[in-house]
Amino acid sequence: MTKSVWVLLLVLLLLTSSFALAATPGQSLKSAFSSILDVGSLKFLLGGQADNQFFGFVRIAIAVLIFALLYMGLSLIPNMSRNTAIVVGIILAIISAVFIPKSVLAAMGETYAVIFSFLIIGGPIAGVGWLVFGTPTLNRFAAALKFFAVLLLMWLVNEIGHWAAKLTAIA
Repeated sequence: MTKSVWVLLLVLLLLTSSFALAATPGQSLKSAFSSILDVGSLKFLLGGQADNQFFGFVRIAIAVLIFALLYMGLSLIPNMSRNTAIVVGIILAIISAVFIPKSVLAAMGETYAVIFSFLIIGGPIAGVGWLVFGTPTLNRFAAALKFFAVLLLMWLVNEIGHWAAKLTAIA
């Protein structure tokens, strides 16, 4: 093994040993992540009516995304210092993330889920369609390849329909 691998293993060993030593009976790594997610769920602002930890995680992720976009946009402004862009980006990201309602966060998640599921399901369909109709069939090997691609696509659509029927019967 190289020297860098040994250094990495040593650092990981030291980090994991400090987690075990730092854990008191009431504290653990899980509770540390839980307290971070509680900040995103706005428990400190709303008291007992806080969002659950999932929406806390989504709120933190949205804040990071908003900050990244704002920082990128603010860094394009001439004569604006880097520190100013960071401070303005952080403040606007926190304000935006705190005031986004839970229903809007859920709607955003559903929208992105639909978009990516269409891409994941529609990508192979479009690829096989291009393979079948967009490429010339010069020999029997190409015809056989197209035939098996169509069979694979038919199987895929059948499986998606099967699982969609099961999921809609549950809901």
